[in-house]
Amino acid sequence: MIDKRMLKGVYQSARPANVPTLITNAAVAIACVLGAERLDVGVMDWGNFAYVVVMGLCFYLYGMWGNDQMDARWDAKHYPQRPVPSGAVGAGTLRMLSLLAAMSGLVLSTVLGGDIVVGILLVIVIAVYNMVHKVYRWSVLLMGASRGLWVILAGSVVGGAIIGGTDISQMLMYYGLSLFVWTMVISIVARKESQNVTSQKAVKMLLSGMCLFDALWLWGLGVDWWWMAVVLWGGICGLQRWGCRST
Repeated sequence: MIDKRMLKGVYQSARPANVPTLITNAAVAIACVLGAERLDVGVMDWGNFAYVVVMGLCFYLYGMWGNDQMDARWDAKHYPQRPVPSGAVGAGTLRMLSLLAAMSGLVLSTVLGGDIVVGILLVIVIAVYNMVHKVYRWSVLLMGASRGLWVILAGSVVGGAIIGGTDISQMLMYYGLSLFVWTMVISIVARKESQNVTSQKAVKMLLSGMCLFDALWLWGLGVDWWWMAVVLWGGICGLQRWGCRST
């Protein structure tokens, strides 16, 4: 029989409210490499786009499940209602799921033609972050790097090798760097979320605001349907209000 409580715990541990940001991240990365005209609704390869998003989701789940597994003791003290300390799901289960997600992401990125070096580096950065982020303040750099590497990997799928070759999109590198800074700021603010409500609200705003950040990038790149990123931002805000976990 399926353990519904465990499934709910796995779902909550994934921080599902943030998943739409992967869609907007992928859209900007592809636009940086291929140009706005290739992202026209009637021209874009939506199947390949979906695969890129799923690839990003695998790495995202690897990070989220691994984070809750590593933070089990800390959460028991500060957030006893979270999946692991509440007993909804075991740390061992999340460890296995996170490893499966990491392997799935690497396999999918390889099949899609992504840069394997960037993929492996992304897995390493996420793992190190989850191990040290409660101890070292500089770990915010790793958090920023994880998002930056993810969009560079997404861009490499449609634009060829980034690290191993010469087909480097300068605009993609700029976007990766800007997303690195945005995510690092979120991580810095999140360090105080267990201490006051204001920080908790700020983190949620910054997380959902990533879609607005991407909307500005899409608009600047000339993508006609930039407004879809704004719609997804509204969706995240709605999910957060309904109690869907994002932090």
